Amino acid sequence: MVVNGVPAELAAELGLRLAGELKPAVRVPLKASRHILPVTPDISALLPYGGLATVTTLMASRVGATSLLWRLLAGPTQAGVWCAVVGLPHRYPLAARAAGVDLERLALIEADGPRIADAAGALVGGVAVLVVPSEAFGMQQTRRLTARARKGGTSLVWWETRPVPGADARLEVARARWKGLRENAGRRYGAGRLDACELDVAARWRTGGDHRARIWPYGGQTPDNVIDLRGGRP
Repeated sequence: MVVNGVPAELAAELGLRLAGELKPAVRVPLKASRHILPVTPDISALLPYGGLATVTTLMASRVGATSLLWRLLAGPTQAGVWCAVVGLPHRYPLAARAAGVDLERLALIEADGPRIADAAGALVGGVAVLVVPSEAFGMQQTRRLTARARKGGTSLVWWETRPVPGADARLEVARARWKGLRENAGRRYGAGRLDACELDVAARWRTGGDHRARIWPYGGQTPDNVIDLRGGRP
């Protein structure tokens, strides 16, 4: 038996939960490819070949990194391929939906410690995009997972808390601006309704050169693309 594209036994062991309980965002007509996955037009300028290649790193320490991650996954999920996020707790599915992610194609794998590497090893080659935290992997494990991703056609996105060598592209939020939030001492990023988020994103490619783009992960102008943070985590 298969649950959300993952064998039932593995799903039960890892505590797989689907974000697909929520309605997906409006689809954009995109066509998937085995090795270069489509992304939304605003993300395209940041990536080699205009799409999501085999290995990408996203600097996790910068404010707005999670919003950038969701926008990065919007294109592949809209194209109908499976994406899995492993070992990143407290993600906010409503924010993913607002950024354009098709939640029916997103698997959130709850794992910690060595189970993260075990889960990633089981999923690589079986999903189109795999997102994992770099701090959970030793150097040999990093090289092994990268090699398996390149061989199996999985686009590997490292949530980079520790440097990962050999990435095709490294993305970093240089600046984040939020609209609609009010200050709140009990929350790191404020409270209220997030009406818009503007990210200045810098990308460095392995082939050389710096590339920049301005991203509005939650639309910025569409009234439906707001996130109510009064009852959940930002």
